Amino acid sequence: MVSIFKQLFVLYLFIFLGWCFGKRKKSNAEKSDLLSFLLVNLLLPCKVFASFSKNFTVSYLKENYVAIFVSTSLLLLLVVFAKLASGKLSKNEYERRVYRYSLTISNYAYLGYSLVEALFGSERLTDMILYGIPFSCYTYTFGYALLTGGKGKIWKKLLNPITGAILLGCICGLLGVQLPNFVNTALHSASACVGPLSMLLTGLVLSSFAAKELIPDRGIVTFLAVRLLVMPLLIFGLCEGLGMLIELPEAVRASAIVMACMPCGLNTVIFPKLVGEDCRLGARLALYSHVLSCITIPIWITVLL
Repeated sequence: MVSIFKQLFVLYLFIFLGWCFGKRKKSNAEKSDLLSFLLVNLLLPCKVFASFSKNFTVSYLKENYVAIFVSTSLLLLLVVFAKLASGKLSKNEYERRVYRYSLTISNYAYLGYSLVEALFGSERLTDMILYGIPFSCYTYTFGYALLTGGKGKIWKKLLNPITGAILLGCICGLLGVQLPNFVNTALHSASACVGPLSMLLTGLVLSSFAAKELIPDRGIVTFLAVRLLVMPLLIFGLCEGLGMLIELPEAVRASAIVMACMPCGLNTVIFPKLVGEDCRLGARLALYSHVLSCITIPIWITVLL
């Protein structure tokens, strides 16, 4: 479990550094708008394109179509569950959207991918990336529209640099396009920046909180119990049920469970910040869930896998 705590320590370190910079000078926190803009319009599209162009190939999809089927099925169930549960957590419409997204999508990319590679190797990482394709599509299309609020038409929100990167990445992957080495190097460098900068942004947002605002309310406490305790058991039960109906590969089962064990993702900070929406609830959920996941992740991985 040393690798789990190592990844979490890196996460907390960058959040803490962002908080320190925000507290040191107010203008640093205000500059977080530029950081969010760069993440959504440059760095995240590079990361998404690199992942899809590498993994979304005809041969790999043929060999692992079960993963896509299971992932899509579980995603649809989670979307329905999240919509029903979010209505019980807050009366505020935008907060419900944040809860809906956070119950559907976890921090499976930065923390989950690193954790799987460290614990199970690069082959299992590839399996998880493939399993995560439907979740990535949801994150950067409907998830993006959900977190950027009710301003404007939904179809306009779906037309953004990230969805463009998904489409272009799928085309390149299916056609087997080989990119020049310098392009791959640039994409890799941009992708490596996403995790640390996302966490710095979270720290900057948290620095604007007064101490009393960091105290979680009943809705947040209930959400954390569902996200960190109920969701892993729910996905485990669904996988066991699917295993009775179809032959469920162990790699798919493991990917689904690991993803469900992860804390909240950081897009609840990045996306709202870009359009001027209040991202403080998302920052609080990210902070609390990552702290508590130090306890829950080792337990669930040991018990359920």
